[in-house]
Amino acid sequence: MREQGKKENEEMRGDMPSIEARISSIIPPGQSGNVRALATLTIGKCFGVRGIKLVEGGRDGLFVSMPSRKTLDGYEDVCFPVTGEFRQALDNAVKEAYENVMAQMVSYQPKAGTAAEPEYGPEMTM
Repeated sequence: MREQGKKENEEMRGDMPSIEARISSIIPPGQSGNVRALATLTIGKCFGVRGIKLVEGGRDGLFVSMPSRKTLDGYEDVCFPVTGEFRQALDNAVKEAYENVMAQMVSYQPKAGTAAEPEYGPEMTM
């Protein structure tokens, strides 16, 4: 029985499920501690995870924090990647989605006629 379970695990590693990451909120520095963004994942087109945080800090800059709950001993992840390989794929997907959103924000140019200052009609005289 154990051999069969081991064989299934080895087969699963070769077939990594797809990961789709979407940034649901961008948080400017100083507004919510070190949290820079909130993300939602869809794994294998059939399982969703909300409440993933992209946090600034630590030795490597940005890191992905899975949804967690408070316990008597601190915090405990509600869900988490089981393998290092999947953890790396998940982290990369969230960071790439964040970088794409930030690049779109930087390159955004308002359309002509949508100036920052409101346009008023002809001046009224009395």
